[in-house]
Amino acid sequence: MIKKRIIVLFIPYHHIGGAERVHLEIIKSLKYKPLVFFDTTDGSELSEAFRKHAYCFFVTNKKRKTFVLSGFKWLSYILPLTLFGCNSTFFYQVISKLNGRIRTVDLTHAFSYSNQGIEMVSLPYVHLLNYRVVINNKTLGDYKQLYREHHIGNYLLDRFVVIPNGVEIKSFDKASVLSRHNAFTVGFVGRNSEEKRPRLFFDIVKGIKCHVKVIGDDFRAFKKEFPKVAYFENCNDVELIRKEFFNISVLVVSSSREGFPLVIMEAMELGIPVISTNVGSIKDHIKNGWNGFIADNHLEDEFLHFAQDKILLLSQNKELYVKLAVNARMYAQNHFGLSLFKEKYNTLFYG
Repeated sequence: MIKKRIIVLFIPYHHIGGAERVHLEIIKSLKYKPLVFFDTTDGSELSEAFRKHAYCFFVTNKKRKTFVLSGFKWLSYILPLTLFGCNSTFFYQVISKLNGRIRTVDLTHAFSYSNQGIEMVSLPYVHLLNYRVVINNKTLGDYKQLYREHHIGNYLLDRFVVIPNGVEIKSFDKASVLSRHNAFTVGFVGRNSEEKRPRLFFDIVKGIKCHVKVIGDDFRAFKKEFPKVAYFENCNDVELIRKEFFNISVLVVSSSREGFPLVIMEAMELGIPVISTNVGSIKDHIKNGWNGFIADNHLEDEFLHFAQDKILLLSQNKELYVKLAVNARMYAQNHFGLSLFKEKYNTLFYG
C-alpha cells in the first residue's frame, strides 16, 4: 500500500521540452497530486497537463522564496514530506534549512560540464540527499569521477539510482512508414541552444533536396536564411507536438552533449529512424543500420558528412528505410515503456 506523503517538486520550467516532459511523466505517475514549485518560469502559458496533475506555484523572486522556505520549515515537522529537485538551485537551498520527516531526491538528466552546472551546485548538499536519480550509467560514471575529484566519500555513491526515462507506447500503423518515405522529411526537434547545435543541422540539410521540418522554439535567427523550412514553434500542447512530429521521416540529433534525449525515444516510438552524434548513452540504443545511425563521435565536420550520407541513403532506399523504421518502433516497445519508470519513482517517493 502506498503511504500518503506530501510530494513536492522543485523544477525551473514548465514549457514542454524534453526534461519538462520527463518531469510531467513523474508527476502523472504519482498516486496523489503533488505540489510543484517553478523557480524560473513566471507562470505564463502554463500547460493544461501541469494544471491537471499538480498544484502549481511560482517562486521567481526573493520574497516568494523566503515565504515558501518559512512554510516548509513549519510543515516538515508536522507532515511526512518527499522533496524532489531537478535543475533547481532553490531545491538545495530549501533542503539545507529543513529538519523533520523529510525524504530528499534529486534528478540529473546529464552533466553540463561547467563550473555553474547543477552537478557542481549540488556538491555541498550531497549528504542531505537520500536518493540521487540518473537516467543512465554514463551519468552515474560522471558522478563517480566527480566525487573522486572532490574527495566525497564512496558510501554516498550508494544513494544513486538509475531510472531510465520512458514514453507512452501508442498504437502504430506500419502504413505510416511508407507515406513518410514518399514525402521524405528531415527533422530537428529541440531548443535553439548551443549544445543542440541547430546551425549544424541547417548546414546538413541545406545541400540536400528534401523537405525539412523544425520543431522547437526561437528559431527566428534562421528563418530569413532558410525560409522554405517548415517551423513549428512555442507550443506546450503535447498532442499537437506529436502530430507535427508524426510527419518527420528521419530525426537528426546534432547535439554536442546529451544524456539520452527523450526526443529519440519519441521518434522511435513513432517508428522514425534517428541519425545522431555519439554523445551520452545514445550508442546504447541506436544500432547502425538496424534502427538508425550513430556517428563515431560528435565532431561537426565529420557528423555533417556522415548525416548527409545517411539521409541520402535512406531517401533513396525504401527497403532499408522501412527496416530501420520498423526496428526502431519494435525497440521502443521493448525498452521505453513507462511501467518500470512509474514503479521506481513511486518507490522512491513513497517508500
